[in-house]
Amino acid sequence: MKPAVQAALILLLAAACGKTEQNRDGDHRLVVLGPSLVEVIYASGLGDRVVGVDRFSRWPQAAAELPDVGGYSDPALETIASLTPTSIHISGESPMLSGYARELGIPCYSYDFNDLAGVYRSLDSLHARYGGEVLTFRDSIESTLDSISAFTRPLPSYSVLVVVYHELGSSSMTVAGGSTFYSDILHSMGCTVSAPEAASWPVVSAEGVLELDPDRVLCLYPGAGDSMATVEAEMEFWTELGYSDSSVHFLFQPWIMVPGARLPRIAEVICSCLY
Repeated sequence: MKPAVQAALILLLAAACGKTEQNRDGDHRLVVLGPSLVEVIYASGLGDRVVGVDRFSRWPQAAAELPDVGGYSDPALETIASLTPTSIHISGESPMLSGYARELGIPCYSYDFNDLAGVYRSLDSLHARYGGEVLTFRDSIESTLDSISAFTRPLPSYSVLVVVYHELGSSSMTVAGGSTFYSDILHSMGCTVSAPEAASWPVVSAEGVLELDPDRVLCLYPGAGDSMATVEAEMEFWTELGYSDSSVHFLFQPWIMVPGARLPRIAEVICSCLY
C-alpha cells in the first residue's frame, strides 16, 4: 500500500473512531450525567448500556451501584476514561466534558429537560440513536397529561406560584417561570404558572409575590428532613402574606424536581394538591 494511501486510510479510521458509538465488540458503553437523563435512559430499557453516572443519580438502584464519575463542574476524568465509554451523555451543557470527549475520540450528546418540549426532544434523540422503549415512555407522559386535562377541564383554573427554593427566614425565593416543565404541567390542568416573564427560574421577593397575587402556592422541599417543622415555619411566612392553609401546598418527594422517569407522577402529585 502506498504511503499516501495508507496515511489517508489512517485518517479515515481515526475520524470513524471519533464518531462511532460502539467498541470493537459492538457494545454501547454510556457515561451519563444528570438525574433526569439517567432516569429516562433506564425507563427506556437502555440501562444495561450505562457504565457510569454522576454522583447525584441515585435512582433507580441499578444506577446507584454504578461507578461515580463526579459532577458537571468536577468530573472524575480518569474514572471516565477507565470505563472505556463509547459516548458521554449530559443534561445541559458542559464545555469541559465535551472537550474531554473529543480527547477520547467519542461523541458527547447534550439533552434539555427544562420544559416538556425539551424532554420530548431528548426522548426523540435517544430513540433515534438507540431505540429501546423510549417512545413507550414518551407516550406515558402524554397519556398522563391528557388524563389530567380531561379530569380538570370542568374544574376551576388557578394561577400557581411554584417555589423551588426558599431558605427559611428569607424574604425572597426562587420560583418556576413560564418556560419550565412545571408551567407545562400546570397548563395541562388549565392553570397558569405565576411568575415574572424575565427568566425560567426567577428570584421573587415577598413584595413581588403580592404583586403576582397567585391563587395557590406550591412549595417544593425535596427530601426535607423534618417536614412538619418545615410546614410550620413556612405557613407562618405565608400567613403573614395573607395566604390560608388551604392555599399553600407542600411537596417533599425527593424526585419532585427531577423531570425524568417519574415525570408522570410529578404531574399527578401536583394535580392532587390543587384538586
